Amino acid sequence: MVSATNVVLEVQPVEHRLSGSLKKVISFPVFLAALLVITAGFQAHLHMADPDTWWHARVGQSILATGHFPRHDIYSFTVRGNPWFDYEWLGDVALGLAGRWGLPGLLTLLGGLSGLLLVLLYIYGTLLTGNVKASFAACAILLPLEAVFFTLRPQVIGYCFLLFLLILLELYRQGHERVLWAIPPLFLVWVNTHGSFFLGLCIFATYWACGWFRFEWGELNATRWTPRQSRNLLLTILASVVALPLTPYGAKLAAYPFEMALLQPLNVANIQEWQPMNLGEAWGKAFLLMILALFIVQIGWKPRFRLFDLVFLVATIGASAVHLRFVIVLIFAFLPWLARFLSRWLTPYAPSKDQYALNVALIGLMAFGLIHFFPTTPKIEAVLGKTYPVQAVAYMQAHPMPAPMYNDYGWGGYLIWTYGTAHPVFIDGRCDIYEYAGVFADYLAISRLGADTPMLLAKYDIRSVFIHSDSVLATYLRAVPGWQLVYQDKVAAIFIHTGFYPQARPRKS
Repeated sequence: MVSATNVVLEVQPVEHRLSGSLKKVISFPVFLAALLVITAGFQAHLHMADPDTWWHARVGQSILATGHFPRHDIYSFTVRGNPWFDYEWLGDVALGLAGRWGLPGLLTLLGGLSGLLLVLLYIYGTLLTGNVKASFAACAILLPLEAVFFTLRPQVIGYCFLLFLLILLELYRQGHERVLWAIPPLFLVWVNTHGSFFLGLCIFATYWACGWFRFEWGELNATRWTPRQSRNLLLTILASVVALPLTPYGAKLAAYPFEMALLQPLNVANIQEWQPMNLGEAWGKAFLLMILALFIVQIGWKPRFRLFDLVFLVATIGASAVHLRFVIVLIFAFLPWLARFLSRWLTPYAPSKDQYALNVALIGLMAFGLIHFFPTTPKIEAVLGKTYPVQAVAYMQAHPMPAPMYNDYGWGGYLIWTYGTAHPVFIDGRCDIYEYAGVFADYLAISRLGADTPMLLAKYDIRSVFIHSDSVLATYLRAVPGWQLVYQDKVAAIFIHTGFYPQARPRKS
């Protein structure tokens, strides 16, 4: 007879026979990381309809097809031929590669990048707290805010690079000196992918500068770098700066963040992500809740802060108040603090209690569910169609509209994705080139139904208009003679000009 004790003795060696490396791969911390990836995969399709996704993917495909980097516009009729360089060309190539498999390919890339961002955030929180459970819980609590930034644009790759930089710097602080070798190549790829490299460089310099001091002031503390550490960090910063001009456009990509901040006031003033925090909206309430939580916990618990952590947190709070776009960076600064707070109740991970077989089974089940429920192209189009002019574009493909066509700013990229260069647009998400030519200012005047709207439509000899069906311009065109509504659904409306624009009178000599 085999006793229960013998059965246990037979089973236990199976766990012990697993190698240390294999145990790490199928451990509970890896299971938590996989859960974040799967969650991001299911969230991805909810945020796919970003106006800039489409033109980024089309430009990337053009680079792949021709082997040439854009130097002038070929997609519009308003600024066609004007100088333009692709300041995010490497990110566009990534989108272009995914776009070869259509909407499913783009959705897969979005899910992968979103999952990578969450995992990197989880790793960063774990490095700072030493508690995988607390870091995972913090990621989960902040997921509604994080998910808003799961948009398929090169900037999400830039966010991943920023987290990678923070992880490398923290590893260096913990004694892993060789990680500095990875930072200059990171900036080389980063500058060719997205302009957030400049933010990364500022954070890197701040991290180094915070090590100039050594003090204990209440709950705030700073540790001075050794001369060797400080020198290595400075040399790495300089090497990273030297790498910035290594682009197809020379130093133009390195200078672009300054160009946008100084030379594109309409872009900064009118694009939503550059707007200041509105405390009356959901974003503003979440922002206030984070600040209130920080204040209450600091008063009641008095957690300790490193100098860099405090500077990073305060700077991102200020940047987020001025520009919504920086809320994601505030999350990066806030999450480790939240994880430290949660670690008071969540016990550290104990490898001796890990259930490796259960981890594998659950990861496999989640992966199967993600693959099984991955939406087909019609399902993706159905989701897009709720907020995007999918049906209207299909109508235009079957019934070509007279050109030139005025289009909504947010739909120009989708037209570029659909038609390429065959249907030149009035405007799209490349604000810089349109602002420099004065087209963006004209677009704002038309879309807001300014007094000179009829004159501006005549200026560009607009023969058809493709806009939101509930916009003020649509209401105006329904009421004035010379415009015929040829298509309308809940999202979009298409008008054709049936009248005549007044001809400019010749000047008297």
